[in-house]
Amino acid sequence: MIVAPDAMLDLVAPLLPGALLADSARSALQAVTRGLPRAASGIALECRLEENPRVDFLMYLLARSGGPQAFLRHAPALESRAWRGVFDFCAEWAEPASLLHDEVPALWLEFDVRGDSVVAPQPLPFPCIERHIGDEQPPEEQDEHGRAVCLDILDRATSLLLGRPLPCATFDTAARLARRLPRRGRVLHVAPLASRGVDALRLVATIPRDELPAHLDRIEWPGARPELEPLLAAMVPANTRMGFHLDISDRVLPTLGLELHHAPGDPRWRPILDELVARGVCTSDKRDALLQFPPYARLALPEHRAASPVSTTLGIKLVLAPDEPLAAKAYLGFVPLHPLLG
Repeated sequence: MIVAPDAMLDLVAPLLPGALLADSARSALQAVTRGLPRAASGIALECRLEENPRVDFLMYLLARSGGPQAFLRHAPALESRAWRGVFDFCAEWAEPASLLHDEVPALWLEFDVRGDSVVAPQPLPFPCIERHIGDEQPPEEQDEHGRAVCLDILDRATSLLLGRPLPCATFDTAARLARRLPRRGRVLHVAPLASRGVDALRLVATIPRDELPAHLDRIEWPGARPELEPLLAAMVPANTRMGFHLDISDRVLPTLGLELHHAPGDPRWRPILDELVARGVCTSDKRDALLQFPPYARLALPEHRAASPVSTTLGIKLVLAPDEPLAAKAYLGFVPLHPLLG
């Protein structure tokens, strides 16, 4: 299903209490989403969990729903390098003969929302480069051929989005990170950070929790290792799979993001959120609001005669950055499902 981001935002905003979506943040989001193309298969809101009320916006395009074609039909008339890169990426993604068409299931576009600008900010594009991400039972391991294909997609996707070849040194760092993952680890997404004025890539990967410290050692991660292991012990149960984010250029950079995912309402959220409140990185009001976030809703989507089911997702990202305190963000996702009546 394809929806307009602004219409979807208007429908889901009443589901969120003011602790997560203040009136000022909602107004800023509405100003931004009015300029975005009707090409979304779902949206997400990025909420900071400390006192900061700022909320950023994400939309995703799904290949099997015709997302790239919808984007090409409704692409904004903006002449920035970032938007041109997304247009070029979608044009190739829509081509049946291209590598991207067969291997890329989705593209996330993230927007940093500041103030009440009526112009859509520059998109931060996150193509998914793992074709099995949406499978009910994805392969447990990735072999060398799978890693090679993943790196080919990374190279082509980032070159299109940047409008120039990816620097060889950056590709070499990405290849080192991917090839040194354990067999049960895999790279899921890649994002050029040029729209934020940074000459680097962000890689999002998944790995068994117990294997993350050794992997970071293998790739010579220069971050705060003494802070990492107590955080993992407090937040992530042993023998579970988790996501992590790393920024890279000609080397691995020190900022590390850790992803935690459970269904909304899962009892495992309570101890995690209590720990974040105890560490001073989440307010008690936001903890309580996240614990009440609904796992499901029925909403009257535009152009549909009956209310449609909308599933929700909840994730938290913890960010370890040099010379900065631990930060936490919640990602509240909304995915409209096919209605019974059109």
